[in-house]
Amino acid sequence: MTEKERQEKEVEKESPPDKLTEVVEEAVRNAFRDIREEERRAERQKTLYNTRKLMESYTDLKKYIESAISEEEEIEDDRYMIFAGEKAHLRSVRESKMVTAMMVMNIDRALKETEEESIAKGTHYKYQAFRMRYIEGMTYEEITERMNCGKNSPAAWSKQIMKQISVKLFGIHGI
Repeated sequence: MTEKERQEKEVEKESPPDKLTEVVEEAVRNAFRDIREEERRAERQKTLYNTRKLMESYTDLKKYIESAISEEEEIEDDRYMIFAGEKAHLRSVRESKMVTAMMVMNIDRALKETEEESIAKGTHYKYQAFRMRYIEGMTYEEITERMNCGKNSPAAWSKQIMKQISVKLFGIHGI
């Protein structure tokens, strides 16, 4: 008897509970695979959401870096100068300014790289629409008018650019 024939006989001898076990195991594997895929999808959505929130807040983040007071020397209001010389600082604001500055620098880098890539690909108009929306604060309707394009085009282009920037900001988690 060949090995193949022996294996075929073993399969024939399998009892119904063994077949049932195989079916259940396969169903469990499929369920776990589906759960993992759903978790990955949710992580991608979260990352895109975070990227969009960062871009919506970009100008405010830049203003915060410039205006938040964390050091005694930054106080310009004479009413508070009576406390000068105490070497006071707000550690939490200082840390927040630094983290914000690092993220803004990463956003600036991602914007620059994305713009250069869009120019090289001949799709600079997509980047321009994105910039008008998130940096200049224009509505999609205003962008449509200025760019003389279809009403859905600026939103679609901005979404494409947002995905590119998300990868540049969050690496593998942005994919």
